[in-house]
Amino acid sequence: MGRWLSVTQSAADRCIALGHALEDDGDFAGALARYREAIGVAPDYAPAYMNAGNALGGLGRWDEALEAQRKAVECAPEYARAHFNLGAFLFNRGRLAEATAELLEASRLQPDMTEAPLLLADVYEMLERSEDAERQYRQALLLAPDHAGAMVNFGWFCVRQGRMEEASQWLQRAKIADPDVSGLDGQILFALNFRADLSPEQIATEHFRLGKATGGSATSPFSFWPNTIDPARRIHVGYVSGDFGPHPVAFFLRPILEHHDRSQFEVFGYSNSSQPNSIEPTLRERSDHWQMIAQLDDAQVVDRIRRDRIDILVDLSGHTSRNRLSVFARHPAPVQVSWLGYLNTTGMPAMDYRITDAHTDPEGMTEHLHTERLVRMPHSQWCYFASEEIDTVGRPHDGETDAIVFGSFNQYAKITDSCLALWAQVLARVPDSKLLVFDVRQAGSANTLRSKMSALGIDPERIRIYGRVPLREYFAAIGNVDIALDAYPYNGATTTLDALWMGVPVVALRGDRGIARSSYSILRTLGATDLIAQSVAEYVALNERLARDDSWRMRLRQTLRSRLAASPLMDARGFTAALEVRYRAMWQAWCASR
Repeated sequence: MGRWLSVTQSAADRCIALGHALEDDGDFAGALARYREAIGVAPDYAPAYMNAGNALGGLGRWDEALEAQRKAVECAPEYARAHFNLGAFLFNRGRLAEATAELLEASRLQPDMTEAPLLLADVYEMLERSEDAERQYRQALLLAPDHAGAMVNFGWFCVRQGRMEEASQWLQRAKIADPDVSGLDGQILFALNFRADLSPEQIATEHFRLGKATGGSATSPFSFWPNTIDPARRIHVGYVSGDFGPHPVAFFLRPILEHHDRSQFEVFGYSNSSQPNSIEPTLRERSDHWQMIAQLDDAQVVDRIRRDRIDILVDLSGHTSRNRLSVFARHPAPVQVSWLGYLNTTGMPAMDYRITDAHTDPEGMTEHLHTERLVRMPHSQWCYFASEEIDTVGRPHDGETDAIVFGSFNQYAKITDSCLALWAQVLARVPDSKLLVFDVRQAGSANTLRSKMSALGIDPERIRIYGRVPLREYFAAIGNVDIALDAYPYNGATTTLDALWMGVPVVALRGDRGIARSSYSILRTLGATDLIAQSVAEYVALNERLARDDSWRMRLRQTLRSRLAASPLMDARGFTAALEVRYRAMWQAWCASR
């Protein structure tokens, strides 16, 4: 019997090897046929089902793929790799509780499997179990101390936790361990945006140095495109992002997709996320074409973009997670643009333009900090879409406390030491006030934040800390504070607009770099110049005045939403028309250059 199993498994392995070759060439259908031959030869052979599941996933047939992975576990319940594969597929389908069970079983069966704790860390982060996630990252690094990918993932975790110094250390260690690890340079660059101790020129220099290497191992950029050279024809515009989900990028892009002039523009979406969500179908419905690219390699994505004859390819991720800048490095479209997802230069020679505005990037002030040519929108680079219809609050925290309540709704990574030092000055000037901080997902981070504020002279009892809350609760929480505190130097944009939508005033400190002028740009566009500070002293004084001047604060609360709704910040039709004028000018310039 054992001899027969050996022969049949050997024959199955030959079929699997043929399938691997086809899969490497992107022929998932052909590979699936080979894997099914292997199943026919050895019906109880787990690797045959695992590979069939992988091919089915490549074809987007997720239900069948999961069934195949489950069959592999049934055939070999003690096979750790089968449990890991099933866990990975469940994770990709957003079934996190089931994924956790399978990945824990994989770790139990094979304690030295590094991939299992690494993926478990991702799962725990999505479940907002940050302490468990950190334990899994450290377990992976204990198993493989020189694993560059584990260092990168843990460094990125530290960025999200606001531990920038620790993040930089892990990312630099990863760079030493493997200088060619994918995406590492971009993560190092992203972390620099939170550093108030570096000048804009220092940050730009690093972007130029590392951005030039993005996709550097790829084939040379294209210098020929098959696109028809006609400056007046309908333009194919493609949007690329890994954030077409519950993310600010998706909310800002939605009104643009709704108002694109389809007689002048044909819209393509390229989604680099494999996680299902309720937002992406809305964007897909508002596009002419939609392609999932997370499972495609760079060459396949480049080929698809060129076959779609994309004229203007727009990157909405920059050096953030799930980006495809390595595709942009090949320059598959004649015109390439950075917008929305990364508020700095990409540093890439292949990126032709960056869309911004004259408030964050005043004419003649920041061109030297970019490899891209700056294209300024007439008012603001943001077009706000209110993702929740929720009433403003007439009198916040009514019946709870008479003290002024400040609130922070920014992602925790933005709350740097320099930011806390700024807030501490405000709280010191309004001694009876409270501070609510949301989106702090780890008890250790909460304790660290309180400890730092205590060192700055602020009683930790004045600070209440919350994790991430559902969207509707998030808006309700904003409405229940008196004043929202902006992050610095990495300002809020979505959170600033959300606060204004809820009638809550925000003071903007005009910073020395574009990323520190986001809230300034928003308030300038809104015409709320009385909320703009030109110095730290003025920022503290304005927040104190807001806290003490109840009538001014209440006037703002009663009028900010209507002012926002009537402003260019919510004029989706006008914003899109202005954006299309700029797209047309880019296209005409390229046609003229040919």
